[in-house]
Amino acid sequence: MAVPTPQNRIPLAMGSCLLAIFTTILASHMPTPLYAVWQQSWGFSDTALTAVFSVYVLGVVLTLLSMGSLSDQLGRRQMLVPGLLSILLGAIAFMLASDIYQLGAARLLTGIGTGMVTGAATAAVIELEPDGNWTRSAALAALAFTLGAATGPTISSLALRWTSHAESWPFLVVAVLCVLCIILLLRAPWPAGLGQRQQDFRLRAWRPTPIKVPRALLGTFLFAAAAICLAWSTGSLYSSLGPSMARELAGVSDRALAGLFAAGWQLVAGVSQFACQRQPLNRLVLLGPSLLILGLAAMAAAVLLASVWLFSLATLATAMGAGAIGVIATVTIARSAPPAERGSMTSAFYLAAYLTMATVVLGIGFASDYVGLVNSMLGFTVLISLAALGLMLARRWTRA
Repeated sequence: MAVPTPQNRIPLAMGSCLLAIFTTILASHMPTPLYAVWQQSWGFSDTALTAVFSVYVLGVVLTLLSMGSLSDQLGRRQMLVPGLLSILLGAIAFMLASDIYQLGAARLLTGIGTGMVTGAATAAVIELEPDGNWTRSAALAALAFTLGAATGPTISSLALRWTSHAESWPFLVVAVLCVLCIILLLRAPWPAGLGQRQQDFRLRAWRPTPIKVPRALLGTFLFAAAAICLAWSTGSLYSSLGPSMARELAGVSDRALAGLFAAGWQLVAGVSQFACQRQPLNRLVLLGPSLLILGLAAMAAAVLLASVWLFSLATLATAMGAGAIGVIATVTIARSAPPAERGSMTSAFYLAAYLTMATVVLGIGFASDYVGLVNSMLGFTVLISLAALGLMLARRWTRA
């Protein structure tokens, strides 16, 4: 058998990294339509529901804080395989879960795996881009994120409609994808000099080091982090409470259809990211926040009028706006991160995003138990609209 050349080494390695991103995000979003089912069966509050969602974020954050820069030294592939094994264990835990505490353990394992995979896989995709086209590689990574986020709740929603074991068999899909991805990562020829283990690195001598951002790039990083936080804030809302919002606020009675709103949001966001990859960033930084604000206004109206159509419009517009803002964020960080610190900066980037997710979801869940879901959603639309305006005012950093 011929030894692969650098030209034909790259596609399989890059494809396996994109599949790792897709599988990881699919696993993290698979439970979305099932939260309401578990809540009804086991009788826990909205605060408890959002706490289970946020345990996942805790796992991601702890991993990013302790191991965010490890893939720069250990190697990208060497970081991805253990991360996927953690997600595989989380899928098995979901299949066996019988109470809210076991759900929390499953979410924690998924979060730990996500923290190990996302930064390393995204950095690897950027490094493996054969033409050095950072915009294209960043868009491909972002597309893998959003397709995974759309496919997960779609599978669960279809399971709710067509099967009697919707709480278990979707996670078998996650397990199969994890095994497939691990096999591809182990078999893929990896180009020399890209994402490899450093020769002088010894794992037994390694100690957790905080992720860091070079001082000279702090302004650009903060802009990119603010953009990804804004993009993910609405996405996290749909991922945790989307089905509940559709049923309680918009009047959608079908549980499977309510779950598809979360999947639809992620799908539209992914298509929007792909469509926006060739657009200038200074144009996107006006378009993206404007669409997001329009969608949030429609969401407020949908909440007040209990309108399915306005809720559908809100889903479409906020997803398009978040998709455009996501491109701004990923391209900015891809352009600015030095190769030797790309894993660390990418991990810091996702750390900010996941912390925002936890804050938004826990805040809305806590507030809804005290002031109601309607008032909580109205407050959310005002705060995120103000944040979108702030991003537009900070657009000078797109020229960095």
